[in-house]
Amino acid sequence: MKCRKLSGYLTVYVALTLTVMLSLCLTLIEGTRRHTVSFEAECVMDIGLDSVLAEYHRVLMQRYGLFMIDTSYGTDYPSYYNTEQHLAEYLTRNLSCEDCGLLSFLYRDLLGMELEDVQVLKVSLATDDDGRVFQLRAAECMRNRLGLGIVDNLLEWMEIVDGYGLLEGDVEGQLDRVSAELQQYQGMEKQIGEEEWIRLEIKDPTEAVRRLRSEGILKWVVEDVSELSEVTVDTAQYISGRTAMGQVNHGSYSGQEQLGLVDNVFLLEYFLNYAGRYGAAIEDSLLQYQVEYLICGKGSDRDNLRQTANLLCGIREAANVIHLLGSETKRTEVEAVAAILSGAVALPELKPVFETALILSWAYLESLYDVKTLLAGGRVELLKTDANWHYSLDNIWSAPAQAQSTEGQGLNYEEYLRILLYIQPPDTLTLRFMDLVEMDIRKTPGNSCFRMDGCIDGLEAEATIRSGYGYRFTVRREKQY
Repeated sequence: MKCRKLSGYLTVYVALTLTVMLSLCLTLIEGTRRHTVSFEAECVMDIGLDSVLAEYHRVLMQRYGLFMIDTSYGTDYPSYYNTEQHLAEYLTRNLSCEDCGLLSFLYRDLLGMELEDVQVLKVSLATDDDGRVFQLRAAECMRNRLGLGIVDNLLEWMEIVDGYGLLEGDVEGQLDRVSAELQQYQGMEKQIGEEEWIRLEIKDPTEAVRRLRSEGILKWVVEDVSELSEVTVDTAQYISGRTAMGQVNHGSYSGQEQLGLVDNVFLLEYFLNYAGRYGAAIEDSLLQYQVEYLICGKGSDRDNLRQTANLLCGIREAANVIHLLGSETKRTEVEAVAAILSGAVALPELKPVFETALILSWAYLESLYDVKTLLAGGRVELLKTDANWHYSLDNIWSAPAQAQSTEGQGLNYEEYLRILLYIQPPDTLTLRFMDLVEMDIRKTPGNSCFRMDGCIDGLEAEATIRSGYGYRFTVRREKQY
């Protein structure tokens, strides 16, 4: 009987091939797992940050059109560590498989991922760089709504204001100096003959104006002073006061870009759009004259309105003096009256002084009329003509009350406020506007401790995520609105 010899080369070949293929498959599977863990870690981090940014302050967005995270989350004190905890919760929930529910018996976690550590590395607060972050977001908000027409209008007005020096003149200071000069002659004795002396009785054109000023401007430019807001606030408890005392939080970002000219105009439009003013107060706001607060920064509505009225009166005085000096008819009238006044006391050298006193007093009286017209909703040209001049020279002796007109051409009260805002430092305006935001948001439910220096505009975070299969990944992301 012959024995058959069996060859085993095929078995060996299959064994060797399967070993290589199994190694390759296992390597591919493990590589896939590793890259899946890395990819999911990045996805979970992005989703977590998006979820944190979705927790923007609702009242801030609804009332002021800004997306920011309030890091106090309704508590007494803001801290970006609160945001860190919220981010950790979102990451943990997105890494967990507990939400699979009834399918958990069909699903096996092949990644075994869990959060090891998370840190918020940097935050950008609304108040950083003297409110530059807030300025950029506010300007961007208005840029999307307005065209460049408003920029052209404002620059045209400012060209007139700067060109004629309407903000530089101290008309009331000049009026005081002229009045003091005339008073030096009051009661003096003057010799008019060899033995005849008379006591000088100077008819001072500034007397009525000084009386008006002593009684306060609001009495003459507001229809009913008793109806003015009496609200007062303690500015020390708001962001501008806390900044002055060095009691504000600071973010980790720095070197925010400067506002350009166009963006600065859009910022002013944002302030005018979201702040109330005299005659157009915002319902439920704490201060009623908010734009006036931006300009003056006083803790009282009345004080802010009074100072704003004085600023407007100063602009109008300078403009009205320019008109009087340039009007041949009115100059002739002033010269004639000055000659009479100086001749009455036999002091012809006082004629130029009387001319100056008459012009300044006349301009002041017309300015009161202008401001009253603006506060009543009317319009006043920056530079007047004889056609739209109201008071006659005779009125400076008695300053009678006269009804204001709400018709005409020129700029209205809001447009004059736009000019006053333009000459203020943007950083000062921004801090004061954030005061207003804190005032009004604190009146809403659950926001009694709201602070602008606790509002995040953007953040950078880092998370370390590990896998039960031995992998660990660190993911860093930066996001902002």
